[in-house]
Order: sequence, then structure tokens, then C-alpha cells
Amino acid sequence: MRFSETLIQFASRYGLAAALLISGAVVLGGCTQDPDEQAPQCPIALLRPDARTLSRYDGHGTDLTNLVLSGRLDPPRGACKGLLGHKNLTAHAHVQMVLTRGPAAHGRDADVPYIVAIMKNGQLLQKQELVQHVTFPPNVDTVQVTGQEVNMAFPTDRGLTGPNYTIYFLFELTPEELAANQRALAAQ
Repeated sequence: MRFSETLIQFASRYGLAAALLISGAVVLGGCTQDPDEQAPQCPIALLRPDARTLSRYDGHGTDLTNLVLSGRLDPPRGACKGLLGHKNLTAHAHVQMVLTRGPAAHGRDADVPYIVAIMKNGQLLQKQELVQHVTFPPNVDTVQVTGQEVNMAFPTDRGLTGPNYTIYFLFELTPEELAANQRALAAQ
């Protein structure tokens, strides 16, 4: 199943309200240069609950001794600017990751792929695949890193506002990793 189909299926199955409750939604903070001007309504930034954690194994089982890397995404942070009634709203956002090197890891470097997806009315508009490189210092197996800042522009003509758009941050998982996360969510 393609990413966009999975994301749309998730949104339709759980609904936006459930996604907001489960993932700790963040509405990006608005700002303008002039305090008399109205700040824009910003897009909603979410972590997709079934792809906010990562457990990557070495292929020889799912025991702790086979763990290569684990991680979690913390709620996204960002801001937007633009004025109500103008044609475009710009936003920038990034996500924090807490990554742990597992006993089966070879070396102290890891590349962690993640995705930023923009949706409107259940439809995928844009997807960016990013990679966060991390080097674990000697004698340190858990680090917190900040993902790349992503800049976005949203058309706001024809009555659209920031909340018409949803920005999802998620780890890029294998089908097996995604299924394991979905089973863990269903068991909660």
C-alpha cells in the first residue's frame, strides 16, 4: 500500500479528532510584523500515531539483543506568517527526535529517514522524504536531535485558511515496522 493511501486510510478510520487526541496536535504559532494586523490561522501539525516511533532490528528477530535503533518523534514546532486575506501563507516547522542506539548497531552513525507530508481534505498535496544523520558520541547511546527545518507555502485564496491544511511528521517505516506499531496502538 502506498504512503498516501495509508495516510488517507488512517485519517478516515480514526478521524481528525482522534488523531488530534492521540498525537498531541500542534497548531503552528502565528506572527505578523504589525501588532494591529490579524495573525493568520496556521496549519495543524501532527505526528502520525502509528509512525511516531521507530524500532529497527537486524533481521534476526525482534528481541532486544537484535535492536539496531529505536526512536520517537516529539511534537513538531514551527511558526507561520502571512496576513488574513492575502493569497499565501508561509510556514516553517521541524520535529525533535530522541534516538537510541541498540545492542545490534554496528558503528556509532545512523541515518534515520522521515517524512513530512502536507494534506488537504484527505488528499496528499506534497511529501518530502528527509534523512536525519546522527552520530552517537562515545559512551552515549541516546541522543536528542532536531530535524531539518521544512519551509512550506499554502495558498489561502478562495476561502482557504491554514487549518484547511494538515502537516504530518512521521518516521519512514518498513511495512513490518508499521504493522508492529499498529498492533501496539491497538493493544493500548
